[in-house]
Amino acid sequence: IAMAGEADGKTYQVSRMPPAALNERILSSMSQKHVAAHPWHDLEIGPGAPAVFNCVVEIPRGSKVKYELDKATGLIKVDRVLYSSVVYPHNYGFIPRTLCEDNDPMDVLVLMQEQVVPGCFLRARAIGLMPMIDQIA
Repeated sequence: IAMAGEADGKTYQVSRMPPAALNERILSSMSQKHVAAHPWHDLEIGPGAPAVFNCVVEIPRGSKVKYELDKATGLIKVDRVLYSSVVYPHNYGFIPRTLCEDNDPMDVLVLMQEQVVPGCFLRARAIGLMPMIDQIA
């Protein structure tokens, strides 16, 4: 991209190389406010998968609010509030670029001491697998 301008009676020229094509949508979201990266489709699963992988947190540890990914927008939305003494024991989310039989990304429970803000992603290490069946709310 080349730009030219004039200020204080002097002529200026600015040249800028286009960004490398690593992940066009993520790079685009950094430069254009109307385009956002989608955490399910645009975030890489990571080079160490399946042992170590990226995951996106939807629900923080200790929360009574059930958040979930809005598939159309990529935003985290409030699904419902748990009105009992039950809380989420650990950070709960999903693994990007995965698809399960229920047409959702693969769920992940991240065992750690700290709460993680919904929408953040982190690297996690697989320690086991727990089959689950979703209940329609």
